[in-house]
Amino acid sequence: MLHKQIESGFTAAFFCLMLCCALVAGMAWPGSATAATNATFDITSLQAQALRHRLDQSSKWSALLHVSEGVPRIKDKQFILSLDHFSPREELLQTVAYLYGPQSAEAVCRFPARHAWLQAEAGLPALSIDHCTELQELMARAPADTLSLVFASENLSQPSSMMGHLFLKTSGKTADGRKVEHAISFFTDAGTANLPKLFYDSMVTGKKGYFALTPYQDDISTYVVEEQRTLWEYTLRLSPQDRTLLRYHLQELRHADITYFFQSYNCATLVKHVLAVAAPDMLDEADWWTTPKFVVRKAQEVNLIADLSVKTPSRWVVRSLQEPLPDTLRSAVQSAVQKRQIEALATLTEPGSTQGYMAMELARSYNTYLYEQHEITLDSWQSFDRQVKDIEQVRYPGLELQADQSKNPAQAPRDKQVSSGWQHRAGRDLLKLGLLPVSHTLADDNTQYNSENELRLFDAALLIDSRSGRVSLDHLAIYATQSMLPRDPLTGGLSGRLKIGFELQPDTALQERTAFLMEGALGATWRPSSDIDAFVLLGGGWGYRHRGYVYAKPTAGVLIREVYNMKSIITISQTSRPLGESGQALEWSLTQSKYLDAQNTLMLEAQRTRRLGQSANKLTVSLKHLF
Repeated sequence: MLHKQIESGFTAAFFCLMLCCALVAGMAWPGSATAATNATFDITSLQAQALRHRLDQSSKWSALLHVSEGVPRIKDKQFILSLDHFSPREELLQTVAYLYGPQSAEAVCRFPARHAWLQAEAGLPALSIDHCTELQELMARAPADTLSLVFASENLSQPSSMMGHLFLKTSGKTADGRKVEHAISFFTDAGTANLPKLFYDSMVTGKKGYFALTPYQDDISTYVVEEQRTLWEYTLRLSPQDRTLLRYHLQELRHADITYFFQSYNCATLVKHVLAVAAPDMLDEADWWTTPKFVVRKAQEVNLIADLSVKTPSRWVVRSLQEPLPDTLRSAVQSAVQKRQIEALATLTEPGSTQGYMAMELARSYNTYLYEQHEITLDSWQSFDRQVKDIEQVRYPGLELQADQSKNPAQAPRDKQVSSGWQHRAGRDLLKLGLLPVSHTLADDNTQYNSENELRLFDAALLIDSRSGRVSLDHLAIYATQSMLPRDPLTGGLSGRLKIGFELQPDTALQERTAFLMEGALGATWRPSSDIDAFVLLGGGWGYRHRGYVYAKPTAGVLIREVYNMKSIITISQTSRPLGESGQALEWSLTQSKYLDAQNTLMLEAQRTRRLGQSANKLTVSLKHLF
């Protein structure tokens, strides 16, 4: 009996000792679950501690809040706690009070990035996130051993994709060892053909923004296969701490009510602020219209980009592979693939030659293109591809096709322009001042694109008479786009033009008058040599000046990429019933560009208009600056 009592006494003492150790350990490690759940904090003291470190003045704090020029871009009271009386200081005070107040367990799940940053920068107590089910699910479902910035190239045929799309990609292994990749993207619903309504909703009232986590393979299928757009993947140079902080911040954004504005808060704006959490220099340049290419270029400037890979659509692989091949060989490959004649393909080239390997790769790419265009079945595609690969392994061991990284969006010219110059017409000398908020013209250096094209949003120019000082409008292009995609025998290709805005048209006395125009055209472009494009466009439009009218406007021209960083565009067009008046106007024009450097271009524009037996000439010399 005494032995049992002694044993019972030792047992009680042991449990008392363990309890004391547990309490001491709980006080010593503020990050423990016990501290997070039961501790009571002196909020005033913690607020003072954060202010002593001047965290409200930190550029990382501005990035976490998505603040630009002192104004929060996300107008959600659940995200910006001090929205009614916002300042970085007030938001800091309210965040500390929320994180360490009665709702602490809820708050740390809502703002895990803010909490982690405050703890790291000011030594504020650690709070447990073990109970944050949604956060833990995100971290487990989308592991991020690496984070990448992804740019989906422009699609000028779709207004929602005309400047490309920017999003983030996570790559890593799950707990069971599976490698998974996810895309994290911000976007809005732009599925409408009503351009005026789309522009008004997305630029004036704003549209509902959506934040999505999807398997990356789905994005590859959408962009690369369905839409034939190139994906540029930039692996980010991040420390493990910054990578974790970014993932926590993405969780914060998933619960924010974000309004999408095309010109002020789009996919590129959000990604720029997310990256600034790790690299505050992303925000050191004022940018009143953030584009995806701007963010890519800025990430490279601040040394965030560690590596680059490219996913090229089959259409562009086919186009690039056939260029160096003789026409006879290209035609033979095309015929063999279309007729599924693997034997004929095997006899086209000699073993070991680079040209032979490229012909085999052309066959594989063209076979893939036909499948993606739903012209052949899955079984037919797989069988033919496997047979071509077998030939390659025997005849061309060691050869490998490298993705073309020469047209890097990070190297593309800047996408805002101002210009000033002199114009002479009808015996008058005029000062011409222009502004293109975004993005580029056909006369610009487009070597970083797969084809010659232009996109102009709210492109405007004013004319000032040097004698009278009278100011008039030269043009206002609300939306204008052109794509001069050269045709090729394997994948075809259409060219087109669409524009909405105000332009000058000549009256019967050759006096230019402003009219509102909605114009479109379709046609074809041919590339007889690598430096020359010839094109024909057939189209017309609807105009309004005092009354509505329709007109036709066929256009033909040639574009020449010349030595010494120059480009010439020569066009001839005929407009029927300009301004709704009888007769036609025939116009010849020459545009000569001289690229002085990456940001400055000297422009010469000459135009001759003939109508009803009369002629008028116009000459413009200007200097354009890209920024």
